[in-house]
Amino acid sequence: MRKGFTLLEVLLALTLMGVFFSTLSYVFYNTIKNSYSLSEASEATREEINLFWDLQRKLMGAKELYLRKDMLFMITSSGNYYQGLLKCGYVYKDGWLYYYEFPYPYGDIAFYEEDKLIKIGKFKELYFRAFAGDYQEEFKGLPQWIEVHIDGKIIRIGI
Repeated sequence: MRKGFTLLEVLLALTLMGVFFSTLSYVFYNTIKNSYSLSEASEATREEINLFWDLQRKLMGAKELYLRKDMLFMITSSGNYYQGLLKCGYVYKDGWLYYYEFPYPYGDIAFYEEDKLIKIGKFKELYFRAFAGDYQEEFKGLPQWIEVHIDGKIIRIGI
């Protein structure tokens, strides 16, 4: 009568347990990695949608506009922090999009204070173009529409 396991049986059981737990940990790791990727993608989409709606609201109330490839400034009646006519701008630098708002629409439209910039979001690529008969990467006035190029997507906003 036997009262134990042979060395071969113990090694076989340990090997099977090792294969099972390594497969389980691989599946668990991939699930976490995929959920993190999905979370990043949904956050990027949320930032793009918020930017689109915010820009559309501001451009509808725009009285004057200055656009360069990496910045968009306007005198508008639709602010985030102040009421009435104000100056606001979007500045893209170092992979980040910043927002600037000033309660008085006086002085140079493209002037902003570096320490008052508010981070909106991180984008791989972002630039602005105005359409007024043809596309222009520097424009002053009120064009027919603005194109915002964000990470390979194009958002067109009419004025």
